[in-house]
Amino acid sequence: RLHLRSGEVGASLMSQTTVGIINVAGYAGVELARLLYQHPQVELASVTGRSAAGQKLGKIFPHLASIDLTIEAELGKVDLAFSAMPHKESAKEVIPFLNRGIKVVDISADFRLKNAAEYQGWYDFTHSAPQLLKQAVYGLPELHRSQVTSTQLVANPGCYPTGAILALAPAVKAKLVGPDIIVDSKSGVSGAGRTLS
Repeated sequence: RLHLRSGEVGASLMSQTTVGIINVAGYAGVELARLLYQHPQVELASVTGRSAAGQKLGKIFPHLASIDLTIEAELGKVDLAFSAMPHKESAKEVIPFLNRGIKVVDISADFRLKNAAEYQGWYDFTHSAPQLLKQAVYGLPELHRSQVTSTQLVANPGCYPTGAILALAPAVKAKLVGPDIIVDSKSGVSGAGRTLS
């Protein structure tokens, strides 16, 4: 949704954020590239992919042929970086960007929980950057808009929690439901990614 007064339209649409994607080659990265490329306030300027470095994005993914980018080994100069690395690998990848003052949106689950000890139980790994968990903001703009805009590290929610939280938040806030909630969710290909699992 774009809510601009008439005098703001020109300036706002001319202003673009330069964005990059770490690991464009996975399911989330490919879909993110498609969405960001179409966004009028975003310039998709750089993408990485370990196995596809040096190749044109459109050659690997023909439906993205209109995006004239070469997949690089390292992300170029950007204002905002999206990490589409797999769970467990993303945390260590985003540290250099955070250290340079670049805002990061992490698509993996690496910053969704505040307690580092819980990662072992839920995701079967020991968190590699527990010092960053406190600063990460759970990126549901419907509930945390001001925190999302002011933080340097956004933990992008997954599909199941987004559906459950947005559906239940009004009922929980109004105290219409108790703590014992069961959510039965189903997912298609986006839930599994490209690997057979």
